Amino acid sequence: YKLLIYRRLNINLTQYCYMKRYKFLSAALLGALLTMGTVTSCSDSGYLDINYNPNYPSTASYKQLLPAAEGSIVAVSGLYQQITGDFWCQYVTQGNSTNQYNTLSNYAVTTSGSIPPVTTIWQNTYANSLEDLKLALASAEESKAWNYWMVAKILQAYNFLVLTDTYGDIPFTGALDVENNPHAAFDDSKTVVYPGILEMLDAAIAKLDDAKAAEKASPLGTADCFLGGSMDSWAGFAKSLKLKMYLKDFDAHKSDIQALLSAGGLLEQDCAWVNWEDGANKGNPLYEFNIRQLNTTENIRACHTFLEYLLDKKDPRIIKLYEVTANAKKTLGYSSDEELIAHMDECYEGLPCGDKPTTDETTDGGIGISKSSRMKQAYDDAVYLMNEAECELMIAEAYARLGDAEKAEEYYNKGVLAGFSRWGFDGTVFVDGAYKFDKADMLHSIAMQYWVTYAGANAYDGWMTRNRLGIPEVQANITVRKSTTALQRELSDGYVLGNLVDPGASNMNAGEYPMRLLYPTATTLYNSAAAKYVEENGNSLTKKLWWEK
Repeated sequence: YKLLIYRRLNINLTQYCYMKRYKFLSAALLGALLTMGTVTSCSDSGYLDINYNPNYPSTASYKQLLPAAEGSIVAVSGLYQQITGDFWCQYVTQGNSTNQYNTLSNYAVTTSGSIPPVTTIWQNTYANSLEDLKLALASAEESKAWNYWMVAKILQAYNFLVLTDTYGDIPFTGALDVENNPHAAFDDSKTVVYPGILEMLDAAIAKLDDAKAAEKASPLGTADCFLGGSMDSWAGFAKSLKLKMYLKDFDAHKSDIQALLSAGGLLEQDCAWVNWEDGANKGNPLYEFNIRQLNTTENIRACHTFLEYLLDKKDPRIIKLYEVTANAKKTLGYSSDEELIAHMDECYEGLPCGDKPTTDETTDGGIGISKSSRMKQAYDDAVYLMNEAECELMIAEAYARLGDAEKAEEYYNKGVLAGFSRWGFDGTVFVDGAYKFDKADMLHSIAMQYWVTYAGANAYDGWMTRNRLGIPEVQANITVRKSTTALQRELSDGYVLGNLVDPGASNMNAGEYPMRLLYPTATTLYNSAAAKYVEENGNSLTKKLWWEK
């Protein structure tokens, strides 16, 4: 299993093949997972010889396919989705001495890009994750391995949800049947895709008893890297996914939400991959890419937007999210957590969003490399499909929308506390202080805590949640701080702390913000239905999806 997963997580190739006669996903094809370049087509006779290895089996069962699918999901969510959310939630920005992530920092999105992950999410999800899961479902059903079947069904729903929430309308009813339907049409996200995903989740939940019996007889063990084979937890994850979907259309699903809350059993824990090893290509995908493999570690720096918010709240999680500046470490010498928290104003510094002040510290407005904080990264950083704080906050939001302020506050507080406990802190003083629930503006309180607690977790969901609620707001033609000089923290006139700002070198108009990803060239080039859809509907980064505010 480890060999299979490591191959899926970390091997990068510059070419990727779409195969009309794709019968199975063997280990021989695992190197095609993370595509970084041009898509090329393959002949009907098979795949390229470079992808063939006779030492690997040509068929696979659910026991191999499920962990391969999980590895495929994590390879993209833990790198490309994570870094996109980190930048677009303005937790971080591009370092001013390097250029690796300029496209993310400045919203420079193209239809063939891998960062932002326009091509990568589309290709990997359709050709790897969903294809694996389709085959795993068939194999598990034939063997009545309902524990494998249930997890695969839920992950199938999860993958389709990522696709439709990322791009909008997608191939759904006709997807995953390339041989019989090579030009799959695009289905409407709201009226076809969402109901179809909900049906998948309901089908999975309905198999809970059978899945628990199968798990007792033949445990998943290491085949399930997210929830360790707990069928009850997977059912909770499925229910929480349903709640996430219902909240996007509350009025239409008010009774469904009430039924979910009444029935209980929603997920109230992390759903995360945590078992990494400290070795090349065996650690957290973003760490492997950004720290172990690049020729510099200076790219990802703290962003003024989020840093100044944490500093204002005296939030101790700042020491877990960012590194002490090299200058502060050298001159101040603080090392213990207690010292760093007490002196956080001196120890942590960021850069303006999407802007690059001079690194010449003798010049007014300069912030040299030694005077800004890197984002903290480690090989064993968890990759989340859903985090505990998010789960509690979704329940809080549901109660707030239903008008139950007491229940909303109860779960809001649980969410805030979970967000602190993830990092080993007790957040009680913040529940009663800086993050106290505002019953007069419940949704604003909840939305801001979503933003705070997605940092260091599944930040891609943070970007989507911001777009769903419109909070934090985006302020145009303003910077967070008046000065870019290190440690001069006076806020710009009119700036509201916690709001997002335009990147200093944005590729978009003032006040505009990415609301979706573009459909990739890879699909419009090879799928005539996709080309027709884009021609008729456009492909704009600012076009709001049906559930976005």
